[in-house]
Amino acid sequence: MKYALSLFSALFWLAMLPAVAMATVAEEAKFFYEEASGPTDEELSSEVGFIRYTYTTKLSHSRLGLDASEKQYLFNELLTNALQGDIHALAMAAVLPHVDPEFSEGSDVTPIEPWLIRHLGEAEGHWLLGVFYLHWLSGFPPLSHAPVYMNAPDHFRKSALAGNRKSMLFASGHVPKGDDFTPPPGQELKHPMPDYIAKGEREKWYWAVRAAELGDAWANAFVGSEYAHVQPGWPVEETSRMVLCYWDRAARFGYYKAGSWLSLIFENGINTDHGTHIVTEQDCKKAFFYGALRARLKTDGEYLKDKKKSEAGAAAEFHAQNYLKGIPKINFAPCMTQSQYEAALKESKIAYDEFKARQAEEKAAQQALYDKARKALPELRAELAAVGVKIREEQ
Repeated sequence: MKYALSLFSALFWLAMLPAVAMATVAEEAKFFYEEASGPTDEELSSEVGFIRYTYTTKLSHSRLGLDASEKQYLFNELLTNALQGDIHALAMAAVLPHVDPEFSEGSDVTPIEPWLIRHLGEAEGHWLLGVFYLHWLSGFPPLSHAPVYMNAPDHFRKSALAGNRKSMLFASGHVPKGDDFTPPPGQELKHPMPDYIAKGEREKWYWAVRAAELGDAWANAFVGSEYAHVQPGWPVEETSRMVLCYWDRAARFGYYKAGSWLSLIFENGINTDHGTHIVTEQDCKKAFFYGALRARLKTDGEYLKDKKKSEAGAAAEFHAQNYLKGIPKINFAPCMTQSQYEAALKESKIAYDEFKARQAEEKAAQQALYDKARKALPELRAELAAVGVKIREEQ
């Protein structure tokens, strides 16, 4: 989990939060599951959500926890829903026996895991299983089941090798040190990490950069952060260009905080906060563009959650007041005309719309994959029946 911890720390610096105590393994997993990967709470069914709740609270570890019969009842409900088309419930049912055998006692559900991989594919199937294994680390107190710590990285690595960017950041934390690494065929990087960063950790940085090049917002933020923390002897102009490149991609791929950082950097032309060293030419038009994009990303396309105020342009004018000529009491050299301001505003809307279109396209592709797998559920029902699993008929 060492790499996940470094990711956790880096992103907390990027968010410019006050210093916090070192994260526990459970906190790392909770962060990665909820923020960087995995289905949202809204996407999980009530049965999956309840079992998750019992393990992310003290409930499952106290006298108020579930006894064996209650767990088995819940598992039967989970399996019934899974076989009626709940893919998340299927992944949960595949993982539960390894995490807490009491849930599936008396039921051999080993056919589920290979079925998921067979019908969702290596990339998505292993990712989904890895996510649900990872989820169990976020309980309180942290669970100590060895299979969780062994199986989650194994699934993420297989998913990453199959080309799933969502698995690559986590997979990179479980690789050997050294320079003896060759990228998988057909997955070579366009812009590998330079020796002054990657030397001694080739595979770790391969997976991080690979995820970034495939469009992962968190990976772009993380790789950019590494370039930003300049060490003695590093070429500052080169590292600064790479920071701006990766953080631009992070913002355009939906990470609104990257817009905040870029807006500040272009407004001032330099940033040396928190051990960073980033230099570029001041450009208030770019500063406003990233500020506007950040506002759109944070408020689902609108500048303010109050739609009436947003339509009136109140927030847009607030962002513009530091840049537009003719506005008194500004603390930045005026450099943008009204037409330039309107053009930057339009560009931010285009960038936001492109992000939402990519997001919708990916979601639709995942849904189509899940729908195709659901058509093969009779095959899984037959496999489970063959090993003696009692399956309740659909209501």
